[in-house]
Amino acid sequence: MIDKKVVLITGGAMGQGRTHAVEFAKKGYVTVLLDMLDPEDPRFAETVAMVEAEGGEALAIKANICSTPEMEAAFAAAWDKYGRLDVVVANAGIINFGYTWELEDEKVEKALAVNLEGTWRTDKYAAQYMMKQGYGRIINISSVSGLKGTEQLATYCMTKFGIIGLTKTLALELRNSGLPIYCNVVCPTKVRTPMCETDAYVDFVNTTMGKDFKSWQEMFEDEKNPGGLKFLNPIDITEMVLWLAESNEATKFTGREVVIDRGAML
Repeated sequence: MIDKKVVLITGGAMGQGRTHAVEFAKKGYVTVLLDMLDPEDPRFAETVAMVEAEGGEALAIKANICSTPEMEAAFAAAWDKYGRLDVVVANAGIINFGYTWELEDEKVEKALAVNLEGTWRTDKYAAQYMMKQGYGRIINISSVSGLKGTEQLATYCMTKFGIIGLTKTLALELRNSGLPIYCNVVCPTKVRTPMCETDAYVDFVNTTMGKDFKSWQEMFEDEKNPGGLKFLNPIDITEMVLWLAESNEATKFTGREVVIDRGAML
C-alpha cells in the first residue's frame, strides 16, 4: 500500500473529470482515471500531462462503465497497484434530447446504461473495495435535473433521479455496515463542459428557454447580460467534491444531495 491517498474518477479524460483529477493531484492524491477514450487519445493524454504537471501520478485506464468485466478489471488494476481506494467519484455521464413521446429505445437504453447502470457499477466496486479496507468516500454526480422535471430531458432526468435513489440506498447499506464509508451525491446546474458545447445542446436551450443562440460560445457569453443564462464552471463542482472527499464536516451526513444550482431550483 502506498502512503498517498488514491482517488478513482470515471469519465476522467476531460470535462469535469479532468478538473477533478487536476485538483485532487494538487492535494497530493494519486489519480486513477477511467474513460471510454484510449489513454493515447490526445484529450486523455492532455489530462494525464496536467496531473503530472502538478507533481501527481495518474493511472489512465480505458474502461467502459457499461461493461462489468472492464470495470471489474479496472478496479482490480487500481487496487493491485496501490492497495487502497480512498475516494471514488462516479462522474461519467451522457445527455440526449427529445420529447418523451418521441424517444426511441436506443436513446433511452443508452442513457440508462451509461448514466444509471454505469454509476451503479462504479458504486458496486467502490463499495466492495472500501468495505475491504474499512473506510472510504463515494461521490456520485447527478444534476438539478435529478430533482425536477426538465422538458426534452426525459432520459437525463430519469437517470439522474435514479442516481439519487441509488446514492440513498447505498449510503443506508454502508451506514448499517458500521464502517466509516460515506456516499453522497452532487447535483449541479448547467456546467461549461464539452457536454454543452454542441449544436444539440444549443437547440435544446433555444427551444426550451426561448433563446436564439447561434453557437455555444454565444450561449456561454449570455451570462454577462442582465438575466442571462447562468453556467457553472467545472471547478465549482470540483471544490464541492473535494470538500465531500476530505473534510471532517462531510462525515456528519451521508446519502444527501448537495445542490449547486446558482438559484436554478428557486
